[in-house]
Amino acid sequence: MAKKTEEESFDLYDLKEKNKRKKNESKKKSQTNKKSKKSSRQIEKRKEENTKDERFNFDEEIIIGLKRIDDGKEKVQKSKSKNGKEKKRKMDKPQKQKEQVPKESIEKRKPIEKTLTKEQRIAKQKQKIVFRFIKWTTLLCMIIGAGIYALLSPIFNIKRIEVVGNVKLSKEEIISLSKIELEQNMFSYQTKEVISHIKENAYVDRINVKRKIPDTIELIISERKASFMIAFANAYALVNNQGYILEIVSKEQELPLLEGIKTEQEQIQEGNRLCMEDLQKLSDVLQIMESATSNEINNWISSIDITNTDNYILKLQKHKKIVHLGDTSDLSTKMLWIIEFSEKEKNTQGEIILNIDIDKPIFRRNV
Repeated sequence: MAKKTEEESFDLYDLKEKNKRKKNESKKKSQTNKKSKKSSRQIEKRKEENTKDERFNFDEEIIIGLKRIDDGKEKVQKSKSKNGKEKKRKMDKPQKQKEQVPKESIEKRKPIEKTLTKEQRIAKQKQKIVFRFIKWTTLLCMIIGAGIYALLSPIFNIKRIEVVGNVKLSKEEIISLSKIELEQNMFSYQTKEVISHIKENAYVDRINVKRKIPDTIELIISERKASFMIAFANAYALVNNQGYILEIVSKEQELPLLEGIKTEQEQIQEGNRLCMEDLQKLSDVLQIMESATSNEINNWISSIDITNTDNYILKLQKHKKIVHLGDTSDLSTKMLWIIEFSEKEKNTQGEIILNIDIDKPIFRRNV
């Protein structure tokens, strides 16, 4: 009996080991089968990819009579799943793309404006008109408000009046002519009116009125200067280089006297101007005086007779001589002859004749 039990126990042990071996072998077979399946799947996928590559390629092949279709290949997008596996999906069927347009033409294209109906256009125009009306009315209201404030505010009342550039006229005379009063609003006066009032005096040539905010007015004066005088009844009229009659005085001034004037006595008044004929002769007189000034003998001339333009007559009262100058030609040489005869014939009355040949001037003594 003991032998039988030993044999049975031995057999059971062998059976257990055999079962374990079988299980291990079955596991190994299942694993090998799985690996073989995976490898077979991979091989099939590779075959499919190769077949896809071996398909007809429009880019590489040329077919006569058919147009080329760009981008006809199937597009494949790869998306990663949550488990980390990569999946491939095929895009929709290839569609025929439109003809490509160069980038330059696309950039040059302007955005297409939406077409508006007539009612919409009219409404837009009305909105623009209303906007402009509101804008300009607000600006006008602001300007009017600022003007009213400037006229009514006591801040802009005049405290000082300054006068600049006056020589002949005094400051008080100019202020009285301007009719500007202190403690009056500076914007209540118009500059044109102030200028016209001051220019009533013939000595005033130009004037500029400046408002210095908040309380000062500046009057910049440019005066005329008397250069000649005209005998007028028992008085003398002072005239400037432009032929304006500046003032009528009773006493003789230290100025050259113009004789042979054609201007009527009724027109010789302050602020008036000489007639056109006298103004033309005055331009020649100015040339004569300029040449005399350059030779420093302008103070010798006491009077100029302008009756005849071909023979201007100068009187040198201090030197007791009369000069028949002729016209305004060769004035520089004529002035030199006047200087020479005046030095040679000192304190002798006579006439210097220069209205003939200048190469042979004549000095004629008074007997």
